[in-house]
Amino acid sequence: MKSLILGALLGSLAFFPALAADMPVKARPLAPVVYNWSGIYAGANVGVAWDHLRAVDQTAPSGGFFTDLVPAGTEGFDLNKAGIAGGLQLGAQTQWSGFVFGLEATYSLMDLNKTITSPYFPASDTETGKIQHLVTGVARVGYAFDRMMVYAKGGYAGAEVGFKARDNVAGVTYERNLWQNGFALGAGFEYALTNSVTLGVDYTHVDLGTGTSTGPNVLDAGGVGVNPETYDTKAKIDLITARINYRFSIF
Repeated sequence: MKSLILGALLGSLAFFPALAADMPVKARPLAPVVYNWSGIYAGANVGVAWDHLRAVDQTAPSGGFFTDLVPAGTEGFDLNKAGIAGGLQLGAQTQWSGFVFGLEATYSLMDLNKTITSPYFPASDTETGKIQHLVTGVARVGYAFDRMMVYAKGGYAGAEVGFKARDNVAGVTYERNLWQNGFALGAGFEYALTNSVTLGVDYTHVDLGTGTSTGPNVLDAGGVGVNPETYDTKAKIDLITARINYRFSIF
């Protein structure tokens, strides 16, 4: 009897491994795919820009718009303005571990145009400052958290800065547009909506330094005045934009 029971137990033990071998095995979960930011990208942006533009008359007292109400070289006009900005960006970047290194070029068109009444000759004179075109070329360093990346940037900036002084009574205008070079610093973040499309927010501070331009006073009746004008224009710009990029994965 004992031998029969022992034989049955041994037979059942031999049966269960065979049964387990026939059962389906649950597949191991696949490792998550980490987003890679490497590639060339192009896109567009829109947002808000505000400038800090100051023009100072450096002409000796013989200048047509010069005033002796204040010390020489301090006759200044603050022409600060906020407006809409929009543009394009093109860049390339590569990812090493969590770090993302890249280069980016941007072009922005801005509506920064302001006219004020002269505090020195309010009955006749107006002054206008404008910044419309801005380009930057920067290096970027970022850190990626899978599909989100934060970055800082810095490099070159240049913009066309315009200034106009107008005597509406005498019919005389001084106007110059000067390309000024400076630097750009900024930061932002991006999120990969798909494998190719990213959305982001970018902040850029631009310092264009001080530019000096000299030009004639143009008469409405024709010809120019005998006394040219020289103005210094000091300009800074801040921009906050929303961005969309399309990334081409070639790396």
